[in-house]
Amino acid sequence: MKLHILNKPDFLELAYRNTEKFLAQIDRPELFIVKQFYPVRDILQLRQTCYERGLNTEPSWHPLYDDCPDYHRLHDNYPNAYVKSRMHAFYHHGWYESNRALFDYFSEIFRLKNFLSGYPEDAHICHKPSAGYIARINLHHYPKGGGGQAEHIDPAGRFARIQTLIAASQIRTDYRRGGVYARKYSGDDACFLDEHTNPGDLMVLSPAIPHGVAPIDPELEYEWRTNDGRWIILPLFVASDYPNPEADKPRELERA
Repeated sequence: MKLHILNKPDFLELAYRNTEKFLAQIDRPELFIVKQFYPVRDILQLRQTCYERGLNTEPSWHPLYDDCPDYHRLHDNYPNAYVKSRMHAFYHHGWYESNRALFDYFSEIFRLKNFLSGYPEDAHICHKPSAGYIARINLHHYPKGGGGQAEHIDPAGRFARIQTLIAASQIRTDYRRGGVYARKYSGDDACFLDEHTNPGDLMVLSPAIPHGVAPIDPELEYEWRTNDGRWIILPLFVASDYPNPEADKPRELERA
């Protein structure tokens, strides 16, 4: 697959001024890395804040209903998961006033997603789950020792024209091998993206293509109570857990 590496002004010019061309490239599919979309210092501080909260509060899980709190969860290849993973995940929800500063900080990405989907730029941000779709900011920590995520495709449609991933770690500094990859078709050669990213860089791809996270330093002992390994930030719109015949969930792919 073709990989484009752009600066932030050129990427935003493409997405907003040449939208049909940009979406055609996403659907082809082609991959984008936008350098220095966010300052390194801010991204690493958010990572540190989540890491400390993960050590000092109990992990839990909550279905995505109106009473769903912010929470963090330890995933360890849960058999009934839509996509199996080994990671420590942190979930933040846009309808809570306490998260306003966080969602304002990442509003540029939510505005772009809404623009590409034909919605007003501030649509859905404050929705509660009973509205059907909500805004979330996830942080995923894939620890050394085999943290990763099975190959899968995400729902693609009006709420998700693009998948956006913000790098929050550095290969060869926080870990040595593994990381996010994508491929055009299942069984094709994978394109690994972490070799091209630094903290604060934005990765943009089609949610509908096979992608996953190859195990992080799998030869080591698995340990989530450390702040190294691979970290990623995902500002996204997702379907709630209320019944919705139009809503899709991620789908894990069988290994070739």
